[in-house]
Amino acid sequence: MIEFLTPLGWLVAAAALVPIGAAVLRTRREAAVRRRIALIPPRRIAQVSTATAAALALALLAAAAARPAVRTSEARGLRTDAQVYFVVDITRSMLARLPHGVTRYARALAAAERLRTKLADVPVGIASLTDRPLPHLFPTGDRRIFSAVLHRAIGIERPPPEGGRAVSGVATNFDPLGQLATAGYFRSGVQHKLAILFTDGESNLYSPRTLARELRTRHVDLLIVRFWNPDERVYASGGRVETYRPNPSALLPLRALAAGVGGGLYQEGQVKQVVRAARARLGHGPTRPVGTPGRFELAPYTALAAVLPIAFVLWRRDPR
Repeated sequence: MIEFLTPLGWLVAAAALVPIGAAVLRTRREAAVRRRIALIPPRRIAQVSTATAAALALALLAAAAARPAVRTSEARGLRTDAQVYFVVDITRSMLARLPHGVTRYARALAAAERLRTKLADVPVGIASLTDRPLPHLFPTGDRRIFSAVLHRAIGIERPPPEGGRAVSGVATNFDPLGQLATAGYFRSGVQHKLAILFTDGESNLYSPRTLARELRTRHVDLLIVRFWNPDERVYASGGRVETYRPNPSALLPLRALAAGVGGGLYQEGQVKQVVRAARARLGHGPTRPVGTPGRFELAPYTALAAVLPIAFVLWRRDPR
């Protein structure tokens, strides 16, 4: 579909009516002079072809000024009734990895990027989690800002936990996740509220049932994506293995929390399943257009095409 980005450009054609009128008057005067001195008038075809070429050149230039373009894509629709938060565990255990492998934290960021792409029509925000959640980006449809905040604004223990590590060495605490429902993370009036937690699931003692009830009461859905392997270790600089060891018993309360909010516990390789679960919870709703449609502008080519009829007019400026 062709559209004109600056329709007023067609006024170029109207402005050219003055010289066209002058040219018509000149042609009539020349015809009168030729009759008086008995000169042979130019051939009819020469006059018609020159006039046609001039009109075509004018039309092409006017079209170029109006900036014709072909729309290649439509503006994105962004949900107005739904918001999502990606909550990323940034405690030190998220640095655990297999020898020569990728850390849990890096895998979590990669999964968050993939999920953001699949939820492109929903505003998504970012929060970090240590012993309390902390918002870093309120839900937005701008994926460039999302990516910048995800990779630059947060990091392992950046910010650090307020209470330090417990005797066990664990700094994570899931109990304060209830703040997602009570501390103004989501815009007032939003119908569908969803948090997706990227974590290894290891936390100090917390009450899964109480947390799930707090989230349900405020109509906040929770999906959990777990990054964990029993053979992973945290490696300090120089390759030294730290004292941290994966805690398999952390899975039981994590399952209880997931069951309390509707069974939303997934392993890191289940991104497609997480997307389906998120879509099921977000449903369908109204959208507003954001951004600009993709367009391929034809103005340079239209102006270039006008060169040919102009060259013809110049070549036939003396139609005899």
